[in-house]
Amino acid sequence: IIIFGASSDIAFPVINYFIDNNFDLTLVSRNSINIQNKAETILLSDYKGELFSLIDDMDLDNAQVSAINFIGSMVLKPLHLLKEEEMEDVIDVNFMTNYRILNRLLKKNMTNFSYVAFSSVAANYGLANHEAISAAKSANEGLIRSCASSYGHKSYRFNCIAPSLIESKLTSRIVGSDSGRKVAINMNPLKKIGSPEDLTECILWLLSEDSKFVTGQTINIGGGL
Repeated sequence: IIIFGASSDIAFPVINYFIDNNFDLTLVSRNSINIQNKAETILLSDYKGELFSLIDDMDLDNAQVSAINFIGSMVLKPLHLLKEEEMEDVIDVNFMTNYRILNRLLKKNMTNFSYVAFSSVAANYGLANHEAISAAKSANEGLIRSCASSYGHKSYRFNCIAPSLIESKLTSRIVGSDSGRKVAINMNPLKKIGSPEDLTECILWLLSEDSKFVTGQTINIGGGL
């Protein structure tokens, strides 16, 4: 199991499950992770050239591999206020990391492969000020569908999870105030803010043999949004 963006809040329940169940686990992050040496941790200074080099050096031929990309960012602005460098950064973090990971992993001669990427409900539901993240996450969905078609003959599987707002460090600016929290709660029919644990079971299922006939799918976990 390879987890990219392992310092993400939404990654922790997944990491804990794999550690508790003694999976062979590699964590890739730009920030330190407090797991007390229970898994191999690789720290990178960037998710560009270093990401290519890291995967190139991995010995994955004839291996069964599962990978999850938790790398992400969020910029909420209407398009006319969005600077070009901000748009490029959102695309790079949220979409190009998936390109880089898959471009290198798919050069390996793996016996089995399952990959989970992240989209967002904003990719398919019009949300104000979400132009940048909607574009990047929509690109992820297209990439995953196409990869599922291209590599299905190898029994490689690719799927997306599309959450609505999940309480985390990344969203703290939105839910950190009473007014922001109230708006977030009222955005979905269940009138709740999601937690990282709300995503865990779906991620584990997509990586397991229980979902061996599932590929090219985007699964919304958004409280009905």
